[in-house]
Amino acid sequence: MTDSSTNPLRQYFRQPQIYIKLPSKGRFYPTGSLEMPPNNELAVFSMTAKDEILFKTPDALMNGQGTVEVIHSCIPSIKNAWEMPMVDLDTILISIRQATYGNSMEFYSICPHCKNKNEHAINLSAIIDKFNVCPDYDTTIKINDLEFYLKPQNYKTYNNLSMKLYEQQRLLAIVGDEKISEDEKTKQFTELFNRLLTLTVDNLSKAVSAIKINANNTEQVVTNEALIQEFFTNCEKNIWETVKQRIETINKEIEQQKVVKLICQNEECEKEYTTELNFETSHFFE
Repeated sequence: MTDSSTNPLRQYFRQPQIYIKLPSKGRFYPTGSLEMPPNNELAVFSMTAKDEILFKTPDALMNGQGTVEVIHSCIPSIKNAWEMPMVDLDTILISIRQATYGNSMEFYSICPHCKNKNEHAINLSAIIDKFNVCPDYDTTIKINDLEFYLKPQNYKTYNNLSMKLYEQQRLLAIVGDEKISEDEKTKQFTELFNRLLTLTVDNLSKAVSAIKINANNTEQVVTNEALIQEFFTNCEKNIWETVKQRIETINKEIEQQKVVKLICQNEECEKEYTTELNFETSHFFE
């Protein structure tokens, strides 16, 4: 095996191009999944040829492995990107693109007023600065004897849920196939509906890190994921709705950070409108 430390070409290896701070400030990462530097700034390297190939490989993107490997390659301080909280994902992907292709990114938008296709150049540093605020996960939700502690989803959970949703969409296409008998459609629809229910419960329970029980002058804290999921499968509707609404509010805050104001370039329109930046990896790294 070749020892890279003795390679005379080592001085020409990649060097950090930029440094970033994570919106999460390094919170929510399990021990060993992140090496946070003393100044809380993570070095970001440009992508290698191998990294670019991974981002153009559909299977690697579909199962999330490609994204994880590129993050490990470009931000070595992140040791296990599967455990990365989703609040950090956009900042990380933008910084890798910035380190590889530069600070400006071109994108297109359609004016909702006149349907003109507008071309824009966006400053990625400004977008990263905009994302540098983590939503409030510290304020707990108190409902009667219960107190709920929230957390962001990690990338592994997000990717698993996305894969499951993709499977549901495929099944839905089968249900709509006219070549399938009505009995078979009913059977598959029932299976689809049950899977979606499980997916919905799983999605909510993964956003709760703990539930504290305050009853009879005693406290008990439940952190076991299976027990929390069982609770949300059997809890009262008002509890479900209260927790769900809070999580949806947080998610909307995150999505709102992606919204930018633009002016239509059509001289006959020139109206202001907003659009959401899309950092989906299949075309973001082109």
